[in-house]
Amino acid sequence: MDAKDVCVEIENDEFYSKFLDDTVKPIIHENLSVTDQVTKLAQGIEKLGKSLEKQVLAKHNDLLTQASHISDLEVTLESVQAQVQNLIRGAEKLKNRVHTPYYALEKQTLMLERVQTTCNLLRHTSKILVLWNKLKGIKDNPSKEAIILFELNELIGDYDFEGITLLDEVLSSVDRRRKELLNESTALLQSSLLNGDKTKLLQCFKVFQNLQCTEEQIKNTVNNILNDLKKEITTALNVQMVSIEVKKSSSGRIAPGKANIMNAQDFKIKLWDNIEKLFKGEIYNSCTKVIMLQNVINELHAIGNFRNIAKNFWSDLTAVFSSELEKSSLTVNQSIEIDYPKLLKCFNDLLFRLKCKDLELNRECLTKWENSFLSKSLGKLLEPVRSMWHLSQVPSMDQIDNAIRVIAEALSISLGDKQLSISLANSVAKSIKQMNVEAEQRLSMDSDVAQIIEPPTSSQQKNANLCNALYYFSSQIKRVLVNMNSMLPQESIQIVQNSLKDISSMPTLQLFAESIKNSLYIILMTMHEEPDLIRADDPAGKNLSCSPYMKELQQFVSRCKDIYLSMFNEKAALNDCCLNIARACIERFINHICNVRPLTKFGRVKLQNDCKHIEIALSPLVSDMTELGDHYRQIKAVYLLLEKSPQEIAKSQAEGASLPYSLVMMFLFSHAGHQLLAPHTCAGWNVQRLMQWLDAHRNEKERLEFVAGALQRYQNHIRQNQIATYDDVYPILLQLLEDGRQTLKK
Repeated sequence: MDAKDVCVEIENDEFYSKFLDDTVKPIIHENLSVTDQVTKLAQGIEKLGKSLEKQVLAKHNDLLTQASHISDLEVTLESVQAQVQNLIRGAEKLKNRVHTPYYALEKQTLMLERVQTTCNLLRHTSKILVLWNKLKGIKDNPSKEAIILFELNELIGDYDFEGITLLDEVLSSVDRRRKELLNESTALLQSSLLNGDKTKLLQCFKVFQNLQCTEEQIKNTVNNILNDLKKEITTALNVQMVSIEVKKSSSGRIAPGKANIMNAQDFKIKLWDNIEKLFKGEIYNSCTKVIMLQNVINELHAIGNFRNIAKNFWSDLTAVFSSELEKSSLTVNQSIEIDYPKLLKCFNDLLFRLKCKDLELNRECLTKWENSFLSKSLGKLLEPVRSMWHLSQVPSMDQIDNAIRVIAEALSISLGDKQLSISLANSVAKSIKQMNVEAEQRLSMDSDVAQIIEPPTSSQQKNANLCNALYYFSSQIKRVLVNMNSMLPQESIQIVQNSLKDISSMPTLQLFAESIKNSLYIILMTMHEEPDLIRADDPAGKNLSCSPYMKELQQFVSRCKDIYLSMFNEKAALNDCCLNIARACIERFINHICNVRPLTKFGRVKLQNDCKHIEIALSPLVSDMTELGDHYRQIKAVYLLLEKSPQEIAKSQAEGASLPYSLVMMFLFSHAGHQLLAPHTCAGWNVQRLMQWLDAHRNEKERLEFVAGALQRYQNHIRQNQIATYDDVYPILLQLLEDGRQTLKK
């Protein structure tokens, strides 16, 4: 059997396979006895033995060859081992040849280092002794002493001189002298700051600079000044200390019934007296010391971050003051909140006295008290405004004066501080807005507020009184601004002035203006019913009076001014309202004159007379007619228009006139025959409808096209009826139409 077959047989046999597993202990087969199992194992071993014998017999030549090769390999290994031993012995010899000079060189290097150290110690010792002798020879020159002491200190710090008895006394003397010089300079620094002796202070810092301790000295000096100030601030704000001082100063002079009130008032006075003394005394003196330090350091051109000594100190000072104020009692904080401008004035006055450009107030440290003050100030400003409006009554002059007084006080207490002034100006603007809102809410909107037939109603009188109260309020504030113009910042003035722009009597006056204008329009409409406008007789030599409608117009305008418009005191708004009414009246008057038809020569003269009288009629509204500008010039132009022929009108229009082409053309229709119908007649409108259209269409192009439609209709009428000639005015109208269109294109 082949060896491979024997192995396969054993692996597949259930009994033998258990002995092939290395991880599991073989289990004795339960179906075979021990003898049978031993026998079977013996058989298996015998099979394996036979299989091995066959393989050895089959490959004995190969085995013999390998055995001979093993002998050769052993010989080769012995040779290599001998060579390795020789190599190790050579490496040992080489090691000895390298280590011996290395150790010798190491010893020599150590000796050289010790020699060099000794030489350096000797050189340093020599220098120290020379400098020490030089130091002993210097008198009354701390700056030079400081230089030598610094050099000595540097030399001493380079090496350890312990054990060199020659230097023991010198080293201790150097250290002692350095401390003495530093203490002397520090004491001189303090006295120089106290006396303001800049020369000695400069000497001190030269010593510090030479000793290389300038930064440390500056830091210590500034910290000491700040700590001393902190104690002074704490004392000034200490409520118990202030109360004791108040009791001492007020003992025996306050009535028992008024003790609490007087003590509270005295406490407040004493507190602010302490704060003002603090700023004028300790804080000012401390700041001048630090500024002097800054100036001295700048003169020395010291290397380091010493350019912001005063600025950093001021920042720390404001932070300390804010912190101490924060920790103080409620009574002190309330006093600061109420009289916050006093605190700002203390800071600003201090900065003004110091006159140091690097110092500026850090308001963030005072934000809490500033916000509280502004909040209370706003409440004070709004309180008189709200209290004066009881139910629907109009406030009295005394109440308004009280509100003005509060506003003036608010603006005046901020003088000297721009930011606070602007903040208070915004609060004043809010109180003004509140005043305007309260008044607007009480304005009557009844149906009779614009009537101009009966005497003024209670609603009209109330509205006028409200407007007058607002006007008085506004004018008084403007007077306050004028008085304070040189003291208040322009930004504050502008804020208050902007808030006053919304206060005006014009909205209420405008209601009357609309009613008056509508009535004027109705009166002017009766112009077309005047019989004198179509009289055929010659007006020459006749003394003509104004037309009845003009008389009615004069009476109506005078009555409205005296009864209704005179209720209002705001002259500027009243003047604007009157000018508005006058312009509207003149505009409607001209529109009517240009559209009267038929119109005779007598009628034109009559209208000329009315042009003169309308100035008289409007004189209650406008004392100087030139204030009407273009409207006044148009009245004069209409007056001249009424006395000219169509040809003259066309010529003057070409030369330049005040009246629009559309109105001139409408007027020329009155010179034409009955077949050349007026534009509104062509449209089937009455005069009232025409006036409405003219009010709604003020664009000159639209008006020219409106007139052009009437001319086109007339032209069609002539052609359809084969009439031989056109009306004499027709060519003139065509030319004016063309000129008007050309003018619009320019």
